[in-house]
Amino acid sequence: MLSNNFVSAGLKYNSYTDPVAAPIFRKSFVANSSDTAKLTIGATGFYDLFLNGEKITDGFLAPYISNPDEIIFYDEYELSGRLADGENVIAVMLGNGFANPVGGQIWQHDKDRSSAPSFALDFVCDSFSFDARDMKWSYSHILFDDLRCGVYCDMTREIKGWNLCGLDDSTWNAPTERCYSHAEKRVRICEPVRSVRTIKPVCLRKGELRDYRMRDELVNMLYNGKTIMGKTPTCGGYIFDFGENISGVPHLKIKGFCGQKIEMQFCEIMFEGFADYINVDVYPDGCCQKDIYICSGVGEEEFIPPFTYHGFRYCYIYGVTAEQVTEDLITALVLHNDVQQKANFECSDKISNQIFAACLRSDLSNILHIITDCPHREKNGWTGDAAISAQHMMQQLALEKVFQDWLSCFRAAQDDCGRLPLVVPSGKDRFDFPVWDSAIIFLPYYAYIYSGNKEIIIENAEAMIKNFKFHLTNKDERGIIDKGYGDWLPVDCSAASYASPVGFCCSAILLEESRMLDVMLSVVGMYEMAQFARDEGKSLRDAIRREYNDNGIITEGKNKKYHKPTYRPCQTSQVLALAFGIFEEDEIDNAIKALVRFIFEKDNSFDCGFLGMRYIFRVLSEHGYSDLAYEMITKPSYPSYANMIYRGETTVWERFVAPGERTGSHNHHFMADVSGWYIESVAGIIVNPDKNNADLVKIDPHFVSALDRACAEYKTPNGAVKTEWNRKENIIELFVVTSGEVKVSFSDRLLCDKNVIIQLNGNFF
Repeated sequence: MLSNNFVSAGLKYNSYTDPVAAPIFRKSFVANSSDTAKLTIGATGFYDLFLNGEKITDGFLAPYISNPDEIIFYDEYELSGRLADGENVIAVMLGNGFANPVGGQIWQHDKDRSSAPSFALDFVCDSFSFDARDMKWSYSHILFDDLRCGVYCDMTREIKGWNLCGLDDSTWNAPTERCYSHAEKRVRICEPVRSVRTIKPVCLRKGELRDYRMRDELVNMLYNGKTIMGKTPTCGGYIFDFGENISGVPHLKIKGFCGQKIEMQFCEIMFEGFADYINVDVYPDGCCQKDIYICSGVGEEEFIPPFTYHGFRYCYIYGVTAEQVTEDLITALVLHNDVQQKANFECSDKISNQIFAACLRSDLSNILHIITDCPHREKNGWTGDAAISAQHMMQQLALEKVFQDWLSCFRAAQDDCGRLPLVVPSGKDRFDFPVWDSAIIFLPYYAYIYSGNKEIIIENAEAMIKNFKFHLTNKDERGIIDKGYGDWLPVDCSAASYASPVGFCCSAILLEESRMLDVMLSVVGMYEMAQFARDEGKSLRDAIRREYNDNGIITEGKNKKYHKPTYRPCQTSQVLALAFGIFEEDEIDNAIKALVRFIFEKDNSFDCGFLGMRYIFRVLSEHGYSDLAYEMITKPSYPSYANMIYRGETTVWERFVAPGERTGSHNHHFMADVSGWYIESVAGIIVNPDKNNADLVKIDPHFVSALDRACAEYKTPNGAVKTEWNRKENIIELFVVTSGEVKVSFSDRLLCDKNVIIQLNGNFF
């Protein structure tokens, strides 16, 4: 357990124009190598931990990303057998993290909790014990650090041996005691953020940096040239292309001269031959995804920036000589939580394989303790984004521990009414946006479905019910909840230019929440509340049908008081109604025909925002239109996922934009549910169909006409399943292999198909 003995280096905190160097702390003590020893450390920002000069931090960005006014995470270290006989030194460097997020100014996150980073540390061994109050501090050679902006490291200012034995620290300072007794303390249970891959550049050349323009020109005028980071010269540098868009940090290796200043600017894109980061346009110039390193001039130096990460494919490096520029000068370390990949997909179509890989890369790029929207511009835990991606992320990655830790931040942020912020963690603002708040229910639900974890339901039951009940209080006279955002980022429209009525979308999502609550609460024995959820679901369905349904077509609504000029029957409305069981059985044929007609009217293309994109391909396959879904995904022309790949992307866009137009982010995950469609609909692996056994898999592949082969693998909690089908003229050969405790069933549709030959574990079925 972490104590409440928090300290900081002082009260002054970092800013763009008045930076504060990262503080370093140390404590020297005498111990025996045979001592049993344990250390517990938590921080309001980030920490790096050293024992006798060796960095022993459990991963990057330790301990976590949270609002320290609400919840502080800590790590535990077993140090038995790691101490030396005689003098030992425990040392800590602190980073700003979310305690002092300078780069959060665009969302006012810098003003919510601006505070000098603090930490608590408790060390106990057989020979000695101490806590953070007993340590001494000084300023380090890290002159500026920010999670979003980057790091400035000046090795000419390093205190030599600051984390080693034998240093005279008599002139160092006593720390300032801080109070965080009000914040919940929680040990981090999720996998740490690690460097999971190292990437060498696929190309490097002389190049230039495109001029940067900030979205808010007034702010840019105030800060431009006045920050410690400064403005990087746009000419005279080199561009390193790492071949794929990632979340990560550079690993610089250089033999430089004392005082040599090296600037590294990170970008997602090239534009007209220039390295371009104008799409990340919310920071003062010079403080946008940039690291600076000043060499000590002693031997070969290595630099991996602490307390930050970037979203990038390209690095523009300035300040190096031609002789120093080799492929080993900079490598890229790919960072994300070290979670297990549970599923994979491969088929006879190269473009489909590239689409699946791009989706997975976008997912992994946005798993850094919390589920972020993007790894560059915002790095925010937008709840709506995570709700949309919860199913395919849990299907393909073992995220239950990541979800558990993050959901503790949801509970800490929830107000007494049940409301949540749109971003977790964030400041004080709470909203009543049902689609975004659905994360509090969608995350535990899909964690349970794919892992069988009931603990995550029990932990969040009260918070889920409270939020669900709150949104029900916002029903209008129609029985509809018409609040907040809807089908965000529709194709070829402004972000909130919705065709599907907001009232329909919000009420439909709450209807789906009622079904999820029924399942989850029944599983943990909360039968009365499960019945409440069922009853409210029936009421919502009735209200939606009264207001919006016209014989299988969802309209703009009967009550013209709530109409908006953009509202009309559309793909998203049909998809959500079909996915959530809003239509009666005798309306479904007309409903699916209307959906297909809306698709045909768009030249067999999707015309949705992120809600429609989440469900459209699954719904089409469920109703026999897998070939149409595949065409929409893989057609070369815009809009499609294949078009995105043909245009050079290796991750998924925030929104679909026509050729010649620019999108804000090239690395978002909420349009990536197509990867789940490949596994579930094409390869036919449907996990936990009865909602009571995560080791039970239903096999129901759709044999897309354009494919000759498809296969997928999936790891259940206690086993694995692999499906592979091959087309041989008019016959489909389907091979299913299971291991461990996996049990499979086959769909009636599949068993009735005389052109399908099935083998289960080598035996004809």
